Amino acid sequence: MPNNDFYIGYLEKMPPAFRGPVRGFVMAAASLLITASFLIVKSQQAFSTSTFELGRLTTVGGVLRMEPAPMLQLATGTNQQGQPILQSILLIGFGKHGAEATLEKAEAQRQLQLDGKKVKLEGTLIYHDGKTLLELAQGEKSVLEVADAPPVNRQFADLGPAKLRGEIADPKCYFGVMKPGEGKVHRSCAARCIAGGIPPVLKATGREGQVQYFIIQGPDGRPANEQLLPVVGEPVQLSGTVLQYDDWLVLRLKEAEPVKRLGGRLMLEAPMCKPEQLGWME
Repeated sequence: MPNNDFYIGYLEKMPPAFRGPVRGFVMAAASLLITASFLIVKSQQAFSTSTFELGRLTTVGGVLRMEPAPMLQLATGTNQQGQPILQSILLIGFGKHGAEATLEKAEAQRQLQLDGKKVKLEGTLIYHDGKTLLELAQGEKSVLEVADAPPVNRQFADLGPAKLRGEIADPKCYFGVMKPGEGKVHRSCAARCIAGGIPPVLKATGREGQVQYFIIQGPDGRPANEQLLPVVGEPVQLSGTVLQYDDWLVLRLKEAEPVKRLGGRLMLEAPMCKPEQLGWME
């Protein structure tokens, strides 16, 4: 073997016979690493834009509504016909609890019913995808003021029967407290939130990519939390009647139709079944 083809590690230079293959291997490995890194990053889901204003308290005033879930109704303006544009902020309690217990304590302190009253609430805002929630982080102290309110008609409509496919999530975590707030990785947390009284929400996506959120109620309008616990974070099909309360949709389950699990990790890409009354569905 020629003397210059024998490589010894402590020499200053690598012999030419070794230098070329090593340089080619390093360049190929570097290119492969860059390509793999790009493909891995490209395949990741976009980071959610949901927001939880942790540590920041905001005061919001409006009319308290207890149906279909505790909500604060705000008039944000008027449309071209002069009718009020109403927004309903979904209320939730501190931690993994619904808002009902907090509001009941506030009612007991003031010895009056809060439903239909004009109230000023202080809490932590959560918002994403056009929906807003308010966490009553200070408990019953979150209710700052209560006054009589002039009647404000709700924008209510019965949109008829529907079969919807999607995923059941708890709105608190999904809309901002956790990222991700849906799917298998969040199932145990979502189940605890829903078991604590936070209303379950169905996220459904149509063929055109439009997304809607439905607060889920039982057949009699009562909470369906316990019934839905086994299927939280799974792709499901639900049947019932769709109702509209201001800017929220509600799915009131059909008593004779059980919750149907859908096979595989369908997530939210599958089309929703068609109800004739809902033009945004296919």
